[in-house]
Amino acid sequence: MMRSISRPCMAFAISLFLAFTILISGLAAQDQAPIPAPAPAPPGSYRSFSPFPILMYDTDIGFGYGGRVKFVDYLKKRESLDLILFNSTKGERWYVFTFSVADPEIRQGTRYGLAFDLKAEYDKFLNYSYYGLGAATPEEDKTILTHTTTSLAFTFSRGFTPHLVVEAAYVVRWLRYLDPREGPLVDELAGLAAAGRLFAPYLTFALKYDTSDSQIHPTRGFRFILQQDLSGSYMGSRDAAFSRLTVDFRKYLRVFGEKDVFAVRALAQYVGGAAVPFFDHASLGGGNVMTAMRGFPLNRFLDRGKFLINAEYRFPLFWKLGGIVFTDAGTVWHSLRMVDLGETAVDAGLGLRFYMPDFVVRVDVAWSAEGMGLYFNFGHIF
Repeated sequence: MMRSISRPCMAFAISLFLAFTILISGLAAQDQAPIPAPAPAPPGSYRSFSPFPILMYDTDIGFGYGGRVKFVDYLKKRESLDLILFNSTKGERWYVFTFSVADPEIRQGTRYGLAFDLKAEYDKFLNYSYYGLGAATPEEDKTILTHTTTSLAFTFSRGFTPHLVVEAAYVVRWLRYLDPREGPLVDELAGLAAAGRLFAPYLTFALKYDTSDSQIHPTRGFRFILQQDLSGSYMGSRDAAFSRLTVDFRKYLRVFGEKDVFAVRALAQYVGGAAVPFFDHASLGGGNVMTAMRGFPLNRFLDRGKFLINAEYRFPLFWKLGGIVFTDAGTVWHSLRMVDLGETAVDAGLGLRFYMPDFVVRVDVAWSAEGMGLYFNFGHIF
């Protein structure tokens, strides 16, 4: 049955669009100082090739194996092609292809015209976890299911100034929940499994104000990201209707030298709507960028809204290897009136970073009151 977003959600989206317009005008005016546009780089000067084999262990997915390879500027269009092929013993199948023109690192800190990113992704977890909704859900409610996401994202962006970027994306997406088992919430998930494959595309608008010096390894500056995701029948969604607002602030400081960095991120998110897919709720847990609570398992906390703070001290070790120490703190809530800071979850840990020319490899281990988490992935958490 077709669903549509409620009038309050539509009014909220219109208000957000107006806020975008005001912010763009104000920030662009501030950034119109006489900063000359960078001179075009000589042909071939961005060209690089970065292969990386994957052999690792992760708390949520077990032992993993595969590889990643990235080509930059081989077509002399400042483009990049990025491919990840990954399997794990606990049943994750993750395949990602990304094509960007211009490459995000090349366009960082520049005023640029229209840029385009195409991302095709298939992610299947044979052993995905669901604990229910709320900050107080017990560990014992863990229920296992198989979850599959297949998506194709088309993103267009423009750098109005060296720091101000506006993005719009349409994400074509299919979701499937299968075989709920091994837990007390099987009946709650059985209906979703019976529904079969769900079609849940969404539209994204993002405003980014970024003074950091790198997309790959920022050492100074800050990033402010305001993002609105919208799904409903008017954009082709048959099985989802939601509005998700995310506010994300990140600050980077050099502390003892050019390679010693203190980084902090504060994030707030709220999801409203009549038909929110389970894992489109505000989520905390695991080692993913938007959910990073590294001492807790993936999707440990789910609800309508969340607060999240991550703090890291990143330092060099030797050659291309660096280390970090970090802490994460956050909570989820059903509404602002129901926020209980006494239910804030906290973890702390340490990790390693291996710096490639075109991406960062990260390994983190964290401890919390519920145990330990070990994670391997690409890129800094923030």
